[in-house]
Amino acid sequence: MYRKLSWRRADILQVAEKALFVTLNFLVLLIISPLTIAYVNPPSIPSHDINIQFDIKSHEIKAVDLLKIFVHGKTDTALSVNKDIVITSVKGSDNRNLNFLLKEDSKDKKKLFIYFPKKIEGEVILRIEYRGRLAHFPEDIKFTREFLSDKPVAYVGEEIILLDGASCWYPCIKTVNETATFKVTAITPKDYEIVMEGDRVSRKVNGGITNTIWDFPYPSSGIYLVGGRYIINEDKYNDIKLYTYLFPVDVSLSSTYMEHTKKYLELYERLLGKYPFKKFAVVENILATGYGMPSYTLLGQSVMRLPFIVKTSLGHEIAHNWWGNSVYQDYESGNWSEGLTTYMADHMYDDQEGKGLQYRNQLLRDYANHVEPSEEYPLTEFKNRTTPEDRALGYGKGAYIFHMLRIMLGDEMFYKGLRSVVTNKRFKSTQWEDFRKAFETVSGRELGWFFKQWVERSGAPEINLGEVSIVEHQEGYTVRAQIIQKEKAYEIYLPVSLETVEGPMLTYHWIKGRDNIIEIDVFENDKTPKPKSIIIDPYYDVFRRLNPEEVPSTIGKFFGAESRQAILPSKVDKELIDVYANVASGIENVTIKFDKKVTEKDLRQKSLYLLGGLDENIITERFISNLPDEIKLREKTISINGTEYDKNDSVLVVAISSPLNQNESLLILSGEKPEYIESVAEKISHYGRYSYLLFFKGGVKEKGIWTTSRMEKRFH
Repeated sequence: MYRKLSWRRADILQVAEKALFVTLNFLVLLIISPLTIAYVNPPSIPSHDINIQFDIKSHEIKAVDLLKIFVHGKTDTALSVNKDIVITSVKGSDNRNLNFLLKEDSKDKKKLFIYFPKKIEGEVILRIEYRGRLAHFPEDIKFTREFLSDKPVAYVGEEIILLDGASCWYPCIKTVNETATFKVTAITPKDYEIVMEGDRVSRKVNGGITNTIWDFPYPSSGIYLVGGRYIINEDKYNDIKLYTYLFPVDVSLSSTYMEHTKKYLELYERLLGKYPFKKFAVVENILATGYGMPSYTLLGQSVMRLPFIVKTSLGHEIAHNWWGNSVYQDYESGNWSEGLTTYMADHMYDDQEGKGLQYRNQLLRDYANHVEPSEEYPLTEFKNRTTPEDRALGYGKGAYIFHMLRIMLGDEMFYKGLRSVVTNKRFKSTQWEDFRKAFETVSGRELGWFFKQWVERSGAPEINLGEVSIVEHQEGYTVRAQIIQKEKAYEIYLPVSLETVEGPMLTYHWIKGRDNIIEIDVFENDKTPKPKSIIIDPYYDVFRRLNPEEVPSTIGKFFGAESRQAILPSKVDKELIDVYANVASGIENVTIKFDKKVTEKDLRQKSLYLLGGLDENIITERFISNLPDEIKLREKTISINGTEYDKNDSVLVVAISSPLNQNESLLILSGEKPEYIESVAEKISHYGRYSYLLFFKGGVKEKGIWTTSRMEKRFH
């Protein structure tokens, strides 16, 4: 979740269908994490065999769950169901009725207590009949680069069927490990197709009814079933069955998704070993989702149509089939799968195009912009992404753990270690500790210190380049550099580059204390002239908190600020004031004042959001001279990098450091037409990595990031 996209809700398709009942076998999903579902390996494996009928037009279901559980010396057991579920009967293994009680548990769930006539020890098969009306369509699903909705969905309707096990639309098992195996038989009207995790055992059409059997035989915390008016296309990659379940209007996308799916499967099987399932499916959703489940991905309709999705998020979700969806993460000890998948997908794709440095630099910027030192927590506490801080830490720092291991161990040992985890931990609960053991085994190196320092400890090192000297001698040059760490020091395998006219000379050095001295000998020959400069961590290979001069002012930096002040213009008409006021009120944790009412204390102590441009906002006029030369505001035009744009059809967004407090940000939003301003204001949080944006007639025409300094010193 995927992670790095600006997702927008697709329009709900309007469809019509007769009221029909649908039969299906199904199960449980108790924990769904955005972009992937988590599963844990239990000591004993229960199973679900659920038979459900859907009255699609009325949003109603009738169901029977043949549930096998294990009871140890008890006269009762407790399950959970959705608040809209009504239990009609419960029978035991001997087909006799059992007493039960439904009791409110939370605003979304009810507790189901089932009572046995005597103490039970061992396996029990329960026949649970139930019904319900699942008519609440989730209008408030939020899915952006920075925010993921984890709200469970249980909806049955003509436009789509979405059965998220986290909603407990069936009796959810509430044991310690919360896992089961599942088999599903779905009977739908012939125009509706059902898809879920696992293998499609059969699909038959007879008399206007489609009968589809799915089987997921692995221990799992749940299944996410989807149904809709899909067109199914099928293909194969070696022995892996490939499917696309797309709405008729988007069926032309099938071949592109099939082609890229094959490329990703080839890539990951080569690096990690055999794909763990028998099928992979791309499934379209009318909601704004980007989920990766075992053996399929559920992508929002508007997202699927974006041309870059097959080159980014599709691969990310396929990679999750190794990390998180077959090698299960243990949330209690920290979710490692999002960091590893980010590294094996998003970072890898950029790295293959020669942009790995920029990708890593952006991860460090996100961390600097969104994670305050007081908010840092160790990776052992990362569960899911719900905020920008979580994303920067769990995805960003998590990815860096594996990057630093790869740098330190080398590619051969790194991928050998990953393949060892895949082989030994498939369909088992896996912790950071298991990765430590695997990498220690293949490399023969003790790595406890590494995981204790980077995974169990919160924070990030702060590194500075101190005194630097270069001494010329008979054999060449010796460069001596002081490396300073602030606060508690880390043990770091630090890359250092000497820049010469012949190109960079890269070396690595272990630093451990707060004050370190490194020496680099350069032996002079015809091809080794005197170095020009020294750069610390030139390719951003070390996870660290960037120094202020390394962090450009960006839109995201403002939105990550702890204290924000929005300043409205006083020299515009009421319509523009209302528009800017709506823009400001849509930001969390912000105070709002007019330019004439803002105080010097506000200007010095907060990050500022200046709404309105020249001849509109007094504070904008005050600070306009601080804009970089690349941007010029004139009476009728805006100039970006020398290109002129008509001010009447433009909206400018630009971020700089506050002239009164370099630790705070200043963000300007200026436009002429209310409809353009409102449209841009809704989008800009998705462009957090950029320093400036120019929208012309509603579309992005210019975007860029200010140039920053590196940790570099030049020799004279």
